[in-house]
Amino acid sequence: MKKPRILLIDDDESITAAVEAFLSAQGYEVTVANEGDEALERVREGRFPIILSDIYIDRVTGLDVLREARRGGSEPAVILMTARGSVRTTVEAEKGGAFEYLAKPFEMRSLLAVIERAQSYLARPAAEPEDGEDLEQFGRMIGFSPPMVEVYKKIARAARSRDTVLIAGETGVGKELVARAIHDHGPRASAPFVPIDAGAIPGTLWESEIFGSVRGAFTGAERDRPGVIETARGGTVFFDEIGEIPADFQAKLLRFLQEKEYRPVGSGAPRKADVRVIAATNRPLEAMVRGGDFREDLFYRLNVLRIEVPPLRERRSDIALLVKRFLDEASSAAGKRIWFEPEAGRLLEEHAWPGNVRQLQNTIQRVVALNAPGPVSADTLRPLLGEPGSEAEEEEASAELSEVERRQILKVLEETGGNKTKAAEILGIQRRTLYKKLARMERDRGAT
Repeated sequence: MKKPRILLIDDDESITAAVEAFLSAQGYEVTVANEGDEALERVREGRFPIILSDIYIDRVTGLDVLREARRGGSEPAVILMTARGSVRTTVEAEKGGAFEYLAKPFEMRSLLAVIERAQSYLARPAAEPEDGEDLEQFGRMIGFSPPMVEVYKKIARAARSRDTVLIAGETGVGKELVARAIHDHGPRASAPFVPIDAGAIPGTLWESEIFGSVRGAFTGAERDRPGVIETARGGTVFFDEIGEIPADFQAKLLRFLQEKEYRPVGSGAPRKADVRVIAATNRPLEAMVRGGDFREDLFYRLNVLRIEVPPLRERRSDIALLVKRFLDEASSAAGKRIWFEPEAGRLLEEHAWPGNVRQLQNTIQRVVALNAPGPVSADTLRPLLGEPGSEAEEEEASAELSEVERRQILKVLEETGGNKTKAAEILGIQRRTLYKKLARMERDRGAT
């Protein structure tokens, strides 16, 4: 394979002399620029697939070189180096599409490894052209496996119906996507779709959150506050994790489903609302009914139409399609091209994926965020696939919490306003694992 030309930019001539001699000995054709203006002129020539540039040259910086190199859609591999790295320059280099960022001093063999990886990146296979077939059957759902075809059929039937729908499936299978597809393909598509995370609402606030409240209903209620039902009027309310609804509110929800009327907190008269209800659960509601934790009449009222969403392990033929979609999206957002080597692709298809599609997507996003442009090997991927899969493993994983992990958990909880379901999704763990970690943090704090 013919080795690509390299443009080497640094105002320190001793460095350019040493690097040029080393790379030339490896068979590379190297052109040197020791001044910023000369560097930009060379970059504009467009003859250099690989550009190795210092960040601080003169009035021209390596970031200027990077921007010039990327102008007009050109894609040379730009490797930036500096002895005075900072968060700002590193972030700008990453956002600008730099191939790699090296801290001085570096060993020549480390530089050679980056150059060879850039060479492999430049020789990457062209992106496969789309065959024109629409991968998305409903909304953002992807897959042609027999289990997913059955889901599509049920979505189509549910979209034509006015009845309540119960969507069952493990965490991360895409139950909200199913609910949105039903709404978007039905007669209520132009009206609001309002999702509710049942696990995120404190027990005392259910009535006011769902039905709203009127001015003066309680201390601090200085104005009427519409609830979810009013917000979704004419549209669809999606109750995610319906099994989390407290027992005292289940009767009120049942009455709304039966009568299509509700009473805001503090109101003296009921109100009517035309709203369709779709619910989802990852818990066995039938067992909860038998155990007295969920009202039997509410269960039957919700379970008019039922859609079982298969776990990812039961639709492995769809994994390659999902990987392509998530990888394309994450790579585009990060401004860098990454692909999986064949063995890494096989690992993805054979993994158990206890967190299902959500876990797969989060894994792909981490791969793109943590790796430089180029191929991802099986060895690089394996550590990212070691997520807890069983409850025993989760308990072991939550037993020891580093200070870094504590800060990360608290930061994400603050950003999500205390929404533990959303926080667990961002952290890439199951919700019950997050609860265990929080309990551990509370115990540790009490012991100090």
